[in-house]
Amino acid sequence: MASRLGKAAVEAAQQEKRLFGGAARHFYFEICRCLPFIQRLHKMEEMVSLRELRAIVKDKFKEYKDVKDGRVVDLLIFKGREEIETYLLMHKQRHHVLTEVVEPYYNKQRASKVASTNSPFLDSFLTSNYPTVQGRF
Repeated sequence: MASRLGKAAVEAAQQEKRLFGGAARHFYFEICRCLPFIQRLHKMEEMVSLRELRAIVKDKFKEYKDVKDGRVVDLLIFKGREEIETYLLMHKQRHHVLTEVVEPYYNKQRASKVASTNSPFLDSFLTSNYPTVQGRF
């Protein structure tokens, strides 16, 4: 009896996991189908490729990979649909897409590069407007 009850509980948990994972997965594919249109609509072909846009969406989804609550998943999907709708209806223009979506992705890519062989002062100078001096002269 206990083993049947345990199996039923495990199956229910797996089905719930598949259900929410399926909704997020379908939403991801829905966004990927909209990306070529958004790219053409906002004239971003010269700025970012379709492959990079898909990578950006994938990174956004990976930020919330640990969310297990179904209500939270539904809320995130709802907010994502609203965001996509604002880009599709051009309520947000090209510079919004570039500054809110593309620039953070490129900054993250630059930050994850291999450590440079430059001095700390030169790295500070190249990355910011106000270099910091470390040590005494």
